[in-house]
Amino acid sequence: MTINDVVVATSAADSAAVDEVRSRYAELLGRQAALGAAVFAAVGTAGPGFDDAHRAVQAFIEQGVHPQLRAAVELIYPASAGVERSRLLVEGLLGETQLIEQATARIVRDTDRVQIAAHVEALRVLLEALLGKVADLLLPALAEASGVSLADLTAQLPAVPSELAQPGQAGGGHGHGHGHGHGHGGCGCGEEDEEMPELDVREIPHAIRHATVFGAFDAVPVGGSMLLVAPHDPIPLLHQLAERSGGRIAVAYEERGPEAWRLRLTRV
Repeated sequence: MTINDVVVATSAADSAAVDEVRSRYAELLGRQAALGAAVFAAVGTAGPGFDDAHRAVQAFIEQGVHPQLRAAVELIYPASAGVERSRLLVEGLLGETQLIEQATARIVRDTDRVQIAAHVEALRVLLEALLGKVADLLLPALAEASGVSLADLTAQLPAVPSELAQPGQAGGGHGHGHGHGHGHGGCGCGEEDEEMPELDVREIPHAIRHATVFGAFDAVPVGGSMLLVAPHDPIPLLHQLAERSGGRIAVAYEERGPEAWRLRLTRV
């Protein structure tokens, strides 16, 4: 998902609404990145790690992906009906939405680990493409159009849940966090970096960088870790993560520049 430098809108509220939706989508994609990394890391491992990761993706689909897709189909796409230059785009987006629904169905239905991992990666690619087009093409067109209040529309869109209730489990936890970097204050099985998802934000546009990290860290269970790679020491971001998590975060620097800062973020 890219970010246009300037959004031409009929009001400041509509311009702010575009930024708000972009932030929500970035958070969703960050969550997908962390959950997908956990699935791939657990494919060849023994124990419950893969099943935990698979359930986490299913919860993400049901509580994160499906509400956003429904909102797009029921709210955003119909609002574009009167915007001439958006009609062909919406037709294409409807087709892409169906592809995403098919990918999510395969993730839930299949039992083969390799196939599930492949479907999770397909979902990542499709979701990134769809949300990118909505955020960078469709929403700016709506913001520019007269007669459409994007601010009112955005107020009806679902938020990305900060915690997901896992299928078949009470609450949103994964136990000791297999598949999300166990061994970092978790089960002590000794498998560390191989199963710790990594998020490199250096290529992510600055405007949505923090939201992407928020989504990724939301996917990390208690006792689990993720590796954050940043272009500078992300002190403001760490403060925001601490506030967002209620202080339930431990930070360990593995590299301090000059080209990259690598930090291990653990949910405690």
